[in-house]
Amino acid sequence: MAKWSSDKGEVTIMVAVGGQHGAGKRAIIQEVAAARGHATLRTGFVSDAEVARTEFIWPDPIPDGPFVKVKLFGLIGNPVHEAAEQMMLMDADAIVFVVDCDVNAIAASRDKLIAMMGNATHVGLDWQSVVVVMQYNRAELYPQLKPDDLDQWLGIKEANVARFITSSHGGADLCVAVNEAARKVIAKLDPGQIRS
Repeated sequence: MAKWSSDKGEVTIMVAVGGQHGAGKRAIIQEVAAARGHATLRTGFVSDAEVARTEFIWPDPIPDGPFVKVKLFGLIGNPVHEAAEQMMLMDADAIVFVVDCDVNAIAASRDKLIAMMGNATHVGLDWQSVVVVMQYNRAELYPQLKPDDLDQWLGIKEANVARFITSSHGGADLCVAVNEAARKVIAKLDPGQIRS
């Protein structure tokens, strides 16, 4: 949940980056940190998985309101315990779910998506208020794959969830899903209703 810090004059939102092992989550978080210049990539370990994180100030403050700090987290690898992902999802305002476009990885992506939904429900995540964005990554390696097929295999209705098709070459392309997730959360913020 977005949190207001009156002593700093800012509100903090959290974006969680999920997806199966090897989908490119670390590269996405690294690219977001690099694109924000002043942001640094930090790492730690929990449950045999690496936690990659960064934070930055969104370029535009809320109209007639505070600055927005975006905290971005992702689990890299395969955590041994579901609690690791549950901790990451507990206060998430948005989830970016990263899918490797390799057709051989679709079953793993679907399994991970179902597990993530279970973990989010377990910690009481409100699906009506959280922003979900899909990022179909490494698309340039699998030109024969159709995004609509990925939607069907994963059970995604495009009208309900924003999705982006990205390449693994780096650059601003890797940041689009995170930027869209943050933008959607910020658009929903009401400075008069932000809890402390």
